[in-house]
Formats: sequence, structure tokens, C-alpha cells
Amino acid sequence: MMRAYDQWHEVLSEEFFGADHALQSTVLYVDDEVERELAERNGIDAPLAQAVADEMYWEGSDRALLWRVLSQCRTWTAKGRNGAPPSLPVLAASVLAATRMATSDGMLRTNFRGRWYQVFGVPQEGHKANRLNKALDDVAAMWEELDSWLEDAGGLYGASTVSTDELYWRVGYPVSQALVRRSDRQALTRFFATTRLRPRNSTEVPGRELLRRLTAWSAGRDRRLSPRMMEELQFASGSGNFEKGDPLIVSLLERLARAWDGTLHEPDRKQRRRALGLRLAVTDRGRRLEWLADAAEGIEETTVQIHDGRSFTLRTDYGNVYSGLESMQPSEAQLRLGVHLQGDDLVIEWVPQDVVLLRMHSDLGEWVSTEYFEPGEQHWVLASSSAAGQVRSMLSAIGTQTVREASVPGIPGWRSFKGVRAVDGTAFTATLDSGGEHIHVLQPQVRHRTKLIGGLRIAREYRAGAGVAGHYLRGGEPDLLLPASNSSDGTVEVALDGQSSKLRADPRVPFPLNCLQLEEGQHEVGTSSSSQVFTVHDGFHERLPEGTGSLGYKCDGTAAPRVSDTGSADAWVRGAAAPAHTALPRTVIVKREVLEAFFLDPFGGVVAVHSQQTPPWVVKRLPEAAASRVLEAEAPDGAVWFVYRTPQRWWVRAVAPNAPLPAPEPSGEDYRWAYAILSAGGKCSEAGWSAYVHAAEAFIGTRDRDAE
Repeated sequence: MMRAYDQWHEVLSEEFFGADHALQSTVLYVDDEVERELAERNGIDAPLAQAVADEMYWEGSDRALLWRVLSQCRTWTAKGRNGAPPSLPVLAASVLAATRMATSDGMLRTNFRGRWYQVFGVPQEGHKANRLNKALDDVAAMWEELDSWLEDAGGLYGASTVSTDELYWRVGYPVSQALVRRSDRQALTRFFATTRLRPRNSTEVPGRELLRRLTAWSAGRDRRLSPRMMEELQFASGSGNFEKGDPLIVSLLERLARAWDGTLHEPDRKQRRRALGLRLAVTDRGRRLEWLADAAEGIEETTVQIHDGRSFTLRTDYGNVYSGLESMQPSEAQLRLGVHLQGDDLVIEWVPQDVVLLRMHSDLGEWVSTEYFEPGEQHWVLASSSAAGQVRSMLSAIGTQTVREASVPGIPGWRSFKGVRAVDGTAFTATLDSGGEHIHVLQPQVRHRTKLIGGLRIAREYRAGAGVAGHYLRGGEPDLLLPASNSSDGTVEVALDGQSSKLRADPRVPFPLNCLQLEEGQHEVGTSSSSQVFTVHDGFHERLPEGTGSLGYKCDGTAAPRVSDTGSADAWVRGAAAPAHTALPRTVIVKREVLEAFFLDPFGGVVAVHSQQTPPWVVKRLPEAAASRVLEAEAPDGAVWFVYRTPQRWWVRAVAPNAPLPAPEPSGEDYRWAYAILSAGGKCSEAGWSAYVHAAEAFIGTRDRDAE
């Protein structure tokens, strides 16, 4: 008759390392419920702990407690390590102990040894407890042996997720397997998809960044992570600056991400389905919302369905995205409740969220939702009616002065905040540290490498293939994003051209290299693990650059007041040579005596125009006679009317007089828009203006009735 230990070994081998686990991450998760289910399904009478205890040597101290199992492991190794190692029941028992770790029974949640003794019914002190404690060294070696066997098999029995940390390396192995239940594995594959992680984590998103994204993702509805996993997330997220090293879950997430093949964990389906995260795009210069899906590698064309039965044929298009979702207009319900598109080989999901961060797509030239805030770059933020007030306060706190607020087209109650950029490092850091329900929207990516951003680039054509991150104009050097610090003092050692120094800089805020006043030439900056080369120049042109115009102001200390044809020998303030046909920004001329001025769009948006002071360097170089009494104001995207007030009266003009005017569609909060229109109501006879006046009157009338 087969021993109980061998029965458990056979069952555990098939359950966790069978053929269906090939090339997928595998977790040896065994808690009381799983143990009971496996025993009942396979007719095993002896509990797992009893089966392991029967193989232990309790009598004396002349042999190791687990010498019988160790002997079997040596024989297994000598015969070529075929099949799963004989230590599986021992390892499963250690995971069983880890799943019971909680603050109860007089023990803390970090007390593994107490639960290890408890599994075998051994008192917390005494001879047997000492024997079990010493046996943990052998158990740790067995975990390392399992990890090595899985790695050497090349994924045939599954990809290893066995992890630990430096502080509690023996305990870390079983704890790493106790964090992720079967349901968590399924939820994590959804998370990897919606956060747009590449299969096998080919872009090397670090574990700390995965932890940051998972913490934000798991805060939403319907995420289905187990209580133990949620508890570990909260514990890890609250560990501050990781003074004692990365929490165990960081390395575990890294291993799970490296093993993820881009498919959902769906044990009940025979065919593995690829998974993608749906993205939101603002197109047509801010006038339209669309859904966007990145193309999955190897799936050029496919069909997916939404819950109402509609089908969409997706085809790979420009920018490595799918076309075919244009008819699925985003709605308030979809943003609030989520979207789930599925087909035979592809699943695309949008998880519900009240605040959406967008950044300019490098290929499409449209604003597209993204996973992290990039300091130094422009962003848009879309917020629901319930979150708009908090987002408004949050953006005000980071010191952004150019934010433009408007309604979101087609989504009642939602507000858009355009031009969001972190320009004040101190204010940005203080805002992040203050926290808040939606602060994750402003969180930059956690990096493990240095990165150069921004700067005034020149000669882009000479960058490719030269091993150079970029060429920059002197005085316009890029900013340096630092990796997260692993040292106890929070500093990062940075080397510039071979000279090292420790910086106590916040890794979320870029360090400005232009403050170092670098000399012309090549420079290398970074840490011991990652560095980048860039060059700095005063300029590449000894003569006039190509494209310089033939008109200008003759300059002899002070520029001449009149424009004329330039000569070749004298100093001139020259303009650029404009092509015959060019698309210029829409601008209007504003007199400097104007008291207030606004651009208005059809959706309730109001953008104020402020008088600009002449820069000191212009005053110094141009004579007083050259100063203009007017200025140009660039119309924002979507603006249709320009309304302004002089000391005498209000004035109105169309931004594009010959263009058709869209119908006004204000939302329920656009009082400023309505009052601006009514202030200038009778001052314009242009076609289309009366419709906006009527809309404003109806809006104010509705508000007054509500107030009554």
C-alpha cells in the first residue's frame, strides 16, 4: 500500500507541475481549503502535516530531522532529476504554515516559525520546536532545488515563482508561494493586460513599478484579489522608502511578470486567449473620444464582441494599434462600469475609473490614456463629476499655471484638464507626499535605470546608431530622472564624466543638468548599473542655417525699427523663410488696452487671454518705436468665438469667420461660459451668434428656476 507521503507527492506533482502548467507561471499554493479539496478528490486519508511528520526523525539529534527526505532528494538528483523533487510534501507543509500567518493566537502576522510549529502540533518551545527550527535550513535548500529544477526544465513543468528576500531568506520561500492563490493568478493576468505589460515583461518594468500600478489597480471595484494578497499590498505600499530592502511581493511580481506569456489564466478554457488593456483617446483636436487598442503580436485580424451582442472586426493599423472600434463611442456608463470585449483568441478590457491620465501618443499625435505621469511632459486629465473637485485642487497644488478646464465632449458631467505639467519640483513632491484618493494619477513611473528627458535637442538626424541619447543646445541640457534609492540614507550615487557624487534627490522629480553649466562636447551620466551618453553644443552652423529668411532688422547694438532686405556682412535679426503653403496656428489680434478677453468653445469651455509683458531682452534690443500696441493670441483647440471688453463696450468676433459653427452644447456647470456670452449678447450680428445667446439665456434661466 502506498505511503501517505508518496500519495501527497503524486497529487502535488500533478496538481502544480503537470502538463497544463507548461510555459506558465506556477505557484505551490496550499492552504487548509486546498489541502481538504485535494485529499477528498484523490482519496487521501492522512492530512498533509501528518504525512510529512511520519517521515521526520524525532528520536535523537544524531541525524537531521528531514534526513529521510534529504536522502530521497540525493537519489533523485543522482538519477537525473526526472519528475518533481521528492520534497514537495515538505514544501507544501511550509506553505500551509505561511498561509496561516496572521495576528491571532498571541502571534504576530510576521511569525512564520510559530505557525510552522503549529502545523505539526508542536509547542512553541522545547526539543521538537528546536528541531523544527533547525530543519528550516534544509527546507530552504529544498526550495532552491525546486527553483533550479524548474529553471533547468525550461518551462516544461511551469515557470518558477519561488522568491525570497535578504532579511528573512529562509522564511521568504514559503511566504512567496502563500501570497498568490489561484484566483489571484487569474486576476493578475487581467492586471498585466490592463496595465499594458508586454509578454515576458520585455520592456523590463521593475517590480517596484508593478507594485505601484497594482496598488492603484486593486483599489477599484471588481478586482477579485484575495484578502491575503490585499493585506500584503497594503503592508508593502506603506513601507515608505523600503529602508530594509524591497518587500517580498516586489520580487514575486517581477517573476510573475517575466513568466507571463500575454494570455489570461483561464483553467476552464482549452484555448489560451491573449489579453490587452483598452485605452481612451481624445481625437479631432479635443472634440471626440474614441476607444483605442494596441495590436497584439501575431494577431493581425480578429473579431471581438461586447456584452450587447455587437461585433467588431479589428485589423492592425498605423501606429501598431487596431482599427475597427471607431463606432463604439465611449459613454459615461462605460467609463464608470468598464468595458469587456472578447473573442475566441483575444480579450480587451477597460477597468472602471473616475480619473484618466492621458499623454501625447508618439505615432498617432493624439492624447491617449497612459499608466504613469511623466514629469516635464504635458498631460491631460479627465475626471468624473465626483472627482473633478479633488483633481482641480490637486492640480492647483502642483503649481501648474497653464491648466485649461473644459467639459468632456459626449460625457455629461466629466471635466477635462489640459496642459497639466509639473514645473515646480518642490510643490510636486509635497503634493505626492500629501496623498489623496486620486494621487496615483500624478505618480511617476518607478525606475531602476537613469533616463534623460526634455532638453533642447538639435541635429536629431545624427543620433541613430551612434550610441548617443541625444545632442542638445548648451544651456538647454536635458533633465535626469534617477532610479529609486536602495540605500538607507535615501541617496543615489551618480557619476558625471567619471566624477561620482551622491544625490539626495527625489526620484520622482527630474534633476536639471543645465544647472551644471556643462562645456561643449560629449558627456556620460548615470549610475553604476545604467548610464547614458549625450553631447552639448553651442550650435552646429558656422554660417546661416538652412531656411533663414532674406528679411530682417539691421542690428548694430540695437535693431533698426524697420524691416528690410538683409545683407551678407552686417549683423541682422533675421526671420525664417516661410514656405508658400503652410498651416499656421489660428490667432486673433488683441489691443493691449483690452480689459478682459475670452475664447469660447461650443461645449462650455472658457479660456482667458491675458496681456503679455514685453520680455526684457526684447526691450533692450528693439527701439521704442518698434513696440506694437497689439498682441497676438493663439486660439485653443475647439474655440469658435473671441469675446473681449474695452473701456467703451463689449466686442465679439468669430475665430474662423468662414468656417461652419457647431451648435452650442454647454454642460450643467458652465456658468462662466453663459455669463460671458450674455455680457456681449447684443454686440454681434454675425450668423450663428444668436444661437449661443439663446443657449446661454436658457442655461441661466434653468439655473434661476433651480435656485427658486
